[in-house]
Amino acid sequence: MGGPAMVSQRQERVWRLIADSAQVRGEPMSVVDVCVVCMRVLAADGVGVSLLDDGRLEPVQARGELGRELLEAELTSGDGPCVEAALVGGPVLAADLGDAESERRWPLFTAAAHAGNVAAAFAFPLLTGTARIGVLVACRDSPGPLDAAQYRDALLLADAAVTLLLDQPATVRVHSGGDVSNGAEWGEEVMAADWLALGAEVHQAAGMVSVQLKCTVEQALARLRAYAFAHDVPVTRVAARVVARTLRFDPDTTPR
Repeated sequence: MGGPAMVSQRQERVWRLIADSAQVRGEPMSVVDVCVVCMRVLAADGVGVSLLDDGRLEPVQARGELGRELLEAELTSGDGPCVEAALVGGPVLAADLGDAESERRWPLFTAAAHAGNVAAAFAFPLLTGTARIGVLVACRDSPGPLDAAQYRDALLLADAAVTLLLDQPATVRVHSGGDVSNGAEWGEEVMAADWLALGAEVHQAAGMVSVQLKCTVEQALARLRAYAFAHDVPVTRVAARVVARTLRFDPDTTPR
């Protein structure tokens, strides 16, 4: 009897915090408020939400500079806790991204995360039935695990994010494969419009490079990431140069 009652009380508390955040903003409840509450209850220095689109994670929300750094690392590396959580459909907890296990599992992500001062990341898949629609991730600037209460709250916040996303049909459409399309404008206090476009710009650039190199989009994306790592710059900056046509990849030559 005590277990279900406790879960119900915890759910009620989480939803009350989400509603309070929305009231402060003067807007209907949304995933923006999930990020706000996540920062608070998980003692996080950054929070992000990415949605699956054609099998790729597209950042759609970030709170805190560290949240932006983490999503940038996700885009640049193409691996890490977020990507793994989306693949396995379960939480992926990295309490210390500087340990040997994390660096072995996600060598590209950890390199980018260290550059952005992200020391710990906790990724929770957004699930509706068996469909995976995205990932909620919290990060910190110092190593350390979530405690038991924070872990339970994170699971409830991920469920709340799914509920709110699916309650906005113009924003999220679930496909048979579990991917989603995102077409919403999100709160400026959490993420500026230009950040929302970053993931899309990376994939636009990959499309352009695939034409230049006569290769697949996935191969082109790998070339973009390799260039970003070789020059120690975010992949979003490389993509912006490709889209602006100030950087071109030619077959069998160095990009110019």
